[in-house]
Amino acid sequence: MTDLAFMGSEGREPGDRSAIDQIVRTRLGVDAAERFLSLVRPSVGFSAGKRSSESGSVIGGVPVTTESFAWPRCRGRPMVLLAQIDCGQAARLLGGHWTLPDHGHLFFFHDDDFAAEPAPGLGDDGCRVLHVAAGTGGPPEGHAPAPPSLPALPLEACALPSVPTLADAETGCAVGDDVIALLIDLAEALSAVLPAPRHRLLGWCDSWDTPRPEGHRPLLQLEVEAGTSWGEIVNVSFWIRDEDLRAADLRGVRRSYEVA
Repeated sequence: MTDLAFMGSEGREPGDRSAIDQIVRTRLGVDAAERFLSLVRPSVGFSAGKRSSESGSVIGGVPVTTESFAWPRCRGRPMVLLAQIDCGQAARLLGGHWTLPDHGHLFFFHDDDFAAEPAPGLGDDGCRVLHVAAGTGGPPEGHAPAPPSLPALPLEACALPSVPTLADAETGCAVGDDVIALLIDLAEALSAVLPAPRHRLLGWCDSWDTPRPEGHRPLLQLEVEAGTSWGEIVNVSFWIRDEDLRAADLRGVRRSYEVA
């Protein structure tokens, strides 16, 4: 993935939607172009920042919680906090496209060794996504996680359109399965005006090799960063069903990851 080195701490779209439309329309037929453009999703792209802040989104770190917060556990062990997403920041960048709470943070947890299997039915024992209202300190005494924990890595955010890839079934449905070469050319042209961030909130999956949980769409995608090593795992993603996203229901979130 390409770092968004030109992003500000909370910038607007580097991806010019008019440029995206023009590229798609010049390479696809009228009907196919309209179908493909209807798939463009809003998202927030993140790059690792150098500044810490009292607010904003962070990989790892110590969460700011309420007194009633209970640290989640998996198989009797505290889960690892992978990321904290600032809901207010997401709401400002995405406007009406952000259907989750517009205050507090989303905490993204994973089992400590990535060994848990998905639970029967809905949900996933190996991950947990929790919305927590703004708090005044770290985790309450008695609920702190056991080491190791991830060092805090501030994230700079920017609103960024997201387009599907050949790995997404929706692309073939929109354009047709017999134009792979054309779509590869389209993807190369779009990459010039629509760089892929290292980390993404919402949007489409940026990796062709990540297993996609059936019936779900990406909620958060995280690439490995210095200090956040996960062994042979190079990225972790959290997935949600469309209807759960609209209803702000985080109970059925699933996770996926890619091994080098």
